[in-house]
Amino acid sequence: MISEDVRSLIAQRRSIKPALMEPSREVSEELWQQLFEAANWAPTHGMIEPWRFKVYRGEARELLAKGLQEAYRVDTPAEEFRPEKFEKMGKNPLLAHAVVAVVMQPDPKGKVPEIEDVEATACAVQNLHLAASSIGLGVFWSSPAASYGESFAKFLQLEDGEKCLGMLYVGWPKEGLEWPVSKRGAAMEKVHFVG
Repeated sequence: MISEDVRSLIAQRRSIKPALMEPSREVSEELWQQLFEAANWAPTHGMIEPWRFKVYRGEARELLAKGLQEAYRVDTPAEEFRPEKFEKMGKNPLLAHAVVAVVMQPDPKGKVPEIEDVEATACAVQNLHLAASSIGLGVFWSSPAASYGESFAKFLQLEDGEKCLGMLYVGWPKEGLEWPVSKRGAAMEKVHFVG
């Protein structure tokens, strides 16, 4: 039987938006190491370990915000450009203690399909998010279209083949914030056994 601790942790993992975080409250170096150690145990085909993380803290968050805004400005067709979205991209990175760009580095030999490296990186993010939730640390995975484009890839100085899979906003929830509760539809309604 799956332990109640594991089931509870999985069910309590929630996204905590940057506006609900306390940007001035530090995440210790020891805690960062523990979070990335948890991420590092994700499943990975061929031991590629394609996940890479670029952590923006302090004033570097302002650079990231400007990089996101510029990518949105350059890559968005004029008729789709929304000033309020542009403004939000400039503010959100400053609301969290840190913003982590999630990068997928594909199999250099090309033997593992890229989709499997994307999936492995997503599993690494889930591990990190579960570890953070276990201690009450907030995480929000944001993936605006601008984060997938060439302009933002240049800003991040990605190598050939690397792809940004969005950003993780990381920070302690504001004092008094009640941890969000959610629900899901019936699990077995989404399952079909064959045989």
